[in-house]
Amino acid sequence: MPLTIRAMRNHLGTSEYPYYALASWYDFIDSDAFIDRMAAGRTTLSKTDIVAVFQLAREELTRLLADGYYVKTPLGAALPVAKGSFRSTWDPFLPRDPNSGHELRFDFRIDPAIETEALASIQYVRDREGDRRSPRLLSASPLPSGAEGEIEVGGLVRISGRRMKFDTTNASLGLFFKDEGGEETRATVYAQVLPSSLIAVVPAALAAGDYRLVVRTLSKGGDRLEDIGAEAVRISKPS
Repeated sequence: MPLTIRAMRNHLGTSEYPYYALASWYDFIDSDAFIDRMAAGRTTLSKTDIVAVFQLAREELTRLLADGYYVKTPLGAALPVAKGSFRSTWDPFLPRDPNSGHELRFDFRIDPAIETEALASIQYVRDREGDRRSPRLLSASPLPSGAEGEIEVGGLVRISGRRMKFDTTNASLGLFFKDEGGEETRATVYAQVLPSSLIAVVPAALAAGDYRLVVRTLSKGGDRLEDIGAEAVRISKPS
């Protein structure tokens, strides 16, 4: 099954780009299901045998890590890691003090051969749904149909999509028509504002031509969210 790649908004200001990539796994396999898959594979070991092997490996790994060993296993390497800083070479290391900034933990690094083999086979898909908060503009159609089905200035346009509901009194939100020069004109009259459907009057000030549609909403946290139509739409003057 493919891995889903989403675009998430970066609120930390750590990059010049406003979004970062996030991998969303296909499903979750717990340890019991993992062992079932192993027992069903090409092995003479029973599920009980596999569970016993994993339990023994867990107990031995715990003892070795507690003794400060770097342990390499068939799946990867486990090792103790210290975090923190000191004012002098004589400062104590205090990982159990929550105010020290010190931390002692263990890392597990998957075996490079396993990583290489998995990366060579992995499939992924790009999800335009982003962070699942932003509006999604799916299609635009005239109401009623104009000449050859074109959207007309002064007529009604229906926008189908997801998460498109907004406050019509907020002039920064709503449906916008962006011309080829990047100038935007907001629709100010709406007959319907629902999460899955907008019906708006096409602004009379628009000239005939191609426009990209933009839908802007507001998150519960006050972030302005938007989606831009994948393709330009043709706006015509009434005949």
